[in-house]
Amino acid sequence: MSGALPETERERQLHQLASRLLTWPDPEGPASVDLIPVGYPVDLPPELVDLTDLRLLGSVVRRRAGILVGAEMVFEGPGEPQTVVSNYEAALVRLGWERIEQPQPPGGGGFDVHGFGQMTLLANKPKSAIVFLHGTDREEGGSELRVRYDPVHAPEMLMNIGRAMRHEETILPRLKPPPGVRLRPEGTGGGGGRWKSDARAQTEMVPMELEAFFARQLEAAGWGRMTGSADDTFAWSSWLIPDSGKWRGVLLVLAPFPGRRQLSLSAELIQPGGH
Repeated sequence: MSGALPETERERQLHQLASRLLTWPDPEGPASVDLIPVGYPVDLPPELVDLTDLRLLGSVVRRRAGILVGAEMVFEGPGEPQTVVSNYEAALVRLGWERIEQPQPPGGGGFDVHGFGQMTLLANKPKSAIVFLHGTDREEGGSELRVRYDPVHAPEMLMNIGRAMRHEETILPRLKPPPGVRLRPEGTGGGGGRWKSDARAQTEMVPMELEAFFARQLEAAGWGRMTGSADDTFAWSSWLIPDSGKWRGVLLVLAPFPGRRQLSLSAELIQPGGH
């Protein structure tokens, strides 16, 4: 005779402790929290799970008065975080979900130092629901994807995002490092006609290879290469930023010491009469 094994007292205590740790004060009233290993609640939109081949580790479910008010699922599998998030996002968009552009914090563009991973937000406006996707690197390889579903706060969140989008945002696209290369930030920011991002990389890649890797991402973001050159210690390129008025960009890669590369990406609004 098969069936679920009975829960031991220690397992019951661990489950209770985890549920308490995942519960926080809510101004809208108390909510219950349940952990579902290798599963998800039956009242969750099935496309949130069925559209991916990633392995589902389980979910955290929050209810208020028996009604689902939030759920978070954890998946894992092969691939880079950006690819994992992009594939999941594309599947939701095909089902009618809409990607929501979010305001970036000051210096939100430029060189990506990993750590925070890849994030995106989607909304199903007819159903007043939002989904937050967060992909990160796993230490043992591959990626972890967290899918946070909120069927309650979509109208308020979308309104707040609309207000925040009115502030000035960086014109720099986010640049991912090559696989296996970690970046250390050395300052990102700007405004008022100039943006700049600096970083340091620990790698033996020659400047020409690094410049070409980042240049492909600039081209994918719509930037147009104007000119550039490279040798064993220094590589640079200048860029035209279309549909942005008269913005110009510069990408620099310097090899001052063995195993160390200095990176710089800047964009500047050329004033009338400038060159």
